[in-house]
Amino acid sequence: MKKILSLVLALVMMLGVVASAEGTMNKEGLNFPELPNNTLTLTVSTANFGSDALNTKMQKLWQEKMEEYLGCKLDITWQTMPWNDFRANESVMLEAGDIADINTYSQGTLVNEYGADGDVLDINKYADYLVYYPEFVAGTLGGQEGINNPDGSSYVFWDGYENDLNLAGAQSFAAYGYRFDVLKEHGLQPATTWGEFVDLCAKLKALIDEGKVDAKYVMSNGASWMNFYRGFVGTFHTWDTTYWNGEKWAYGPIEDNFRTMLIELNKLYAAGYIDPEYATDASCDAKCSNGNLLIVPTNWAGSVATWNTAAAKEGMEWGLAYLPAHETFGTAWKWGSKLTGKNLGTTRTMGIIIDADVEYPEWVVRMIDYQYSEDIYKMLNWGVEGEDFITKEDGTRTYVDSLIKNDNPGQALADLGIMASGGARTGIPFVPQIFSTILSYSAEEPWWSAEQGYYMGKYWIDTAVNGGPESVSPYDRAPIVNLTEEESTFKSTLSSACESYAKVEANKFITGELDPNNDEQWAAYVAGVKSQVYGFDEFFETMNEKTDLESLKDYN
Repeated sequence: MKKILSLVLALVMMLGVVASAEGTMNKEGLNFPELPNNTLTLTVSTANFGSDALNTKMQKLWQEKMEEYLGCKLDITWQTMPWNDFRANESVMLEAGDIADINTYSQGTLVNEYGADGDVLDINKYADYLVYYPEFVAGTLGGQEGINNPDGSSYVFWDGYENDLNLAGAQSFAAYGYRFDVLKEHGLQPATTWGEFVDLCAKLKALIDEGKVDAKYVMSNGASWMNFYRGFVGTFHTWDTTYWNGEKWAYGPIEDNFRTMLIELNKLYAAGYIDPEYATDASCDAKCSNGNLLIVPTNWAGSVATWNTAAAKEGMEWGLAYLPAHETFGTAWKWGSKLTGKNLGTTRTMGIIIDADVEYPEWVVRMIDYQYSEDIYKMLNWGVEGEDFITKEDGTRTYVDSLIKNDNPGQALADLGIMASGGARTGIPFVPQIFSTILSYSAEEPWWSAEQGYYMGKYWIDTAVNGGPESVSPYDRAPIVNLTEEESTFKSTLSSACESYAKVEANKFITGELDPNNDEQWAAYVAGVKSQVYGFDEFFETMNEKTDLESLKDYN
C-alpha cells in the first residue's frame, strides 16, 4: 500500500510540473504558458514613496518568496519616479498607451475607459488563477459584484487592507489640533460642540489681544494644498466633493449644509480668528512649532507629534480632540472610517493594473494575487520574526526595541523595506497593509475627551473610540452604483473639475469677498460649479437611478 501511495504521489507531482506538447505547464489544473529559460521577464512601473525600496531586505525576500511560489525566476526591470510626479503622469501615460507590464495605479475609475478600449487587462478573465485576492474581495461591500463594472469586467487589483483590530478609526481629518498647554493654563478645554468651539475661539482671541497668550492667530489650515473646509464638513454633515449623503449621491460644495458651514466660517474669519494666509501659506508646520497658532482643524495622524518635537518654546504641547458635534446635525462625521477584517476599502482609488498586451498574463495575475497571501503581505508589513518583530505571550506582535526605540523608527523601518514606515512600499505597490503595524511603532500623541480628560492615545484608535459608531460617515459605507465605463470616467472628471472651481470660490465666501447669506451670489456660485462639466444634474440623476440600495444591507 505504501509503495502504491508513493507511486501515485510521485505521478501527481510530475504531472503538475511537466510541459505539455502545446508548450504549457499544468499546475493545479491550470495551464501556464512555458517560460523561456523558466524566467518571467517583466517591466514594472511604480513610485518612490520617500525611501528606496528596491534595495531593501524585504524586497529581496519578496523576490525569493515569489520565485519559490511561482516556480520560476523573475527578471524585472523597475521604472520608478517620486510619488507626486508618478501621480501627475499616470493619466498621460494611460492616454499615450505608454504603460509597463505591471503598474502601480492611483486614479480610481479612470482606468475603466482604457480597459474598455483594450489597453488594460481585465482581471476577471483570469479569475481561475486567483487564490488569495478573492478573500479581500469578499470582505468588501457587494463582494465581487461590488468591484465589477456593469459589463462584468474589473481592471484593477485594488489596494487591500487588514483591519486586524476591527476598529472603524480614521487616519486624517477626524480631530482638531489644540495647544493643550494654553488650554490648561487658562482653565479651558477642547470643544465638544460647535457652539463650544465658537466660544473657545472667542476666548482664545481675547487672550491673544490681551497679551496673555503669545500667538498671532487662533487657527489656520494644516497645509495650503488642502481644502480648509475639509476640517469642518464632518461637523455640518456635508462633504467637499461627490459623496453619498445617506439618502442620495450629491455634490457636497453646493448643498445647503455646506452653505451653512460657509456662513459659520465667514463669521469666524470676520471675527479675526482665522489666519488671513490660511489658503495660500505653506508654513503651517512652522507656525505651529513656533507658537503662532492655537488650533489646526485640518491634520492627520502624527501632525501634533511633529509640532511638539519641533517646538520652539519650552512647555509647548499640541494635542488632539475629536471633531465637535453640531447642535442640529449631531455627532460629527469622520472621513475614512475603516472597514473591519480583510477588505479593499470603500472608496477605491489605488491598486495595480496590467498591460493588456503583457506576454504571460496567467503568470502575472498569479504573481500579483500572491501578494494578497499572508505569506507576503504579513512579511512586508512586519518583517522577519526574531529580527524585526517578536510575538508576545498574548499572541500579538510588536517590532523589536531597536526599531521601536530608534530615534526615527519610521526611517529605520523604511531602511529595511517594512511597509508600516509609509516611506518604503515593497513588493509591487500596492501590497495590502495591516493597520496594527502602524500602531505598533507609531508614537502616542496627547489626546483629550470629555470622558477621559487629558491622556496619551493614538489617532486611529481614538478617532474610533471617541467618535463612536455614529461618527462613521455615510460615504464610508456607500451603496454600489452600477455605472458604465463612460459614466465612471465622467464621475472622476466632474469631481476633480468642480472641486478645483469650488475650492477657489468657496474661500471667497469665507473671507467675505462673496456673501454666503446673499441668495443671488450663492445661486451664481452653484451655477458656476455645475458649469464646469456638461450634464451635471443629469449625471446625478443617473447615478442615483443606478444605485443599488439593497447593497447597504451588507453593512448591517
